Amino acid sequence: MEASRLKPQIGLLRRSSRGRALLALVALAGVVELAYAVVNFSAMPPYLRFELGLGAWVGAVGAAFLLAETVLKSPLGLLSDRFGRKRLLLVGPLISMVTAPLTVVVHHPLGLMLLRALDGVGAAALWPTIFAAVADVVEEKDRSTAMSLLNVTYLIGVAMGPLLGGLVNDLTGSRTASFYLASLLFLLAMVVCLVGVPARFPRHAEHHTDVQPPHISLREMWESAKMVPDTLLLGFISFFGIGMVMLLVKLYAMEVLHLSESAYGVLLLPPAVVFALASIPAGRIGDLWGRERAMRLGVGLAMAGMWFIPFVHNYWVLLICGCIVGLGYILAIPAWMALVSEIGGSRRGAVMGAVFTAQGVGAMLGAPLGAYLYDKVPIRIGEWVIPSHITPFLGTALALTVSFILTVWFFRDGRRVRRTDAS
Repeated sequence: MEASRLKPQIGLLRRSSRGRALLALVALAGVVELAYAVVNFSAMPPYLRFELGLGAWVGAVGAAFLLAETVLKSPLGLLSDRFGRKRLLLVGPLISMVTAPLTVVVHHPLGLMLLRALDGVGAAALWPTIFAAVADVVEEKDRSTAMSLLNVTYLIGVAMGPLLGGLVNDLTGSRTASFYLASLLFLLAMVVCLVGVPARFPRHAEHHTDVQPPHISLREMWESAKMVPDTLLLGFISFFGIGMVMLLVKLYAMEVLHLSESAYGVLLLPPAVVFALASIPAGRIGDLWGRERAMRLGVGLAMAGMWFIPFVHNYWVLLICGCIVGLGYILAIPAWMALVSEIGGSRRGAVMGAVFTAQGVGAMLGAPLGAYLYDKVPIRIGEWVIPSHITPFLGTALALTVSFILTVWFFRDGRRVRRTDAS
């Protein structure tokens, strides 16, 4: 009788423990994403272009970050399977806490590329691990909803990063102050991880066995990648398009729309906050309506919105188009990550790493190409000339169109799950 009465209490304690772990992971992701947004999307592009006169290096410096992140995501995801999630979750913020202020004292482009590459190592340690950790914590039926919580942190970071970074720079009259702000945020992330993230995750422990080799196996990484070839292709193409514009949006706002740093942050904040709040119900749609359907609808909306953005210059019309893209994002990404998290078992971190690697390769190749097109390549069709600063946005729209076709072709309802089960 005593044992039977204790069972529900033990289950409740486990659910409570999982809830606390999930909350800590979401808080960690939120602080780190805010810090990365301050550095990547707010501080670095205008600092290079206007402070150091290295506008031609914007794409190369961004690509150094993406290259390191891309190359190491899969092996570091595998390391999180081997040695535990928490260790990897601490490494990322620690590295970036150091590289952010060093950026202020290093003015040579090759030195800046090295710092950004080190920053990429930190990001590679963090992101596959945190997605795998969330999948370890939650039940399978709730994974799309849980992934949407990470989506919330990304959107809040995208919204608040440019605003906080721009305000700090405008108030201090310096383009370097935001790097110190980012360093403090990375320090806060380490504190959150140390205090709130558990040392072991039950579902990770269930799959983990002592017979696993302690080293990183290239063969195992390859076997993990082969489990999700369609997802790798989709990740590469969609993030190739995203990479073409992700380092240029703030420069476009400042140079073409003539916004100050803080004004750009203010313009971005309201829709991003709305979408952050809507991410959880949007993620729930993937659990209730079907993850493949949510992916198709989300990518389709993002594609449609992006085709309008290059051709309008009115703030409010751009805001509407951006909202359509944002709605597509909050529908597609949680469902996509939930699908990936269902695959791999003991290799979940490695599979996540493989998908993030494909995304990173796409973004890494797209970023320098977009920066080159932004400055150098207008499009001429007869007497009609499309300015060069529009060209990368057209490339993004085209990449999202191809991605939408892939979601229709590869991700038919239930097909992914059945094929994985069969294997």
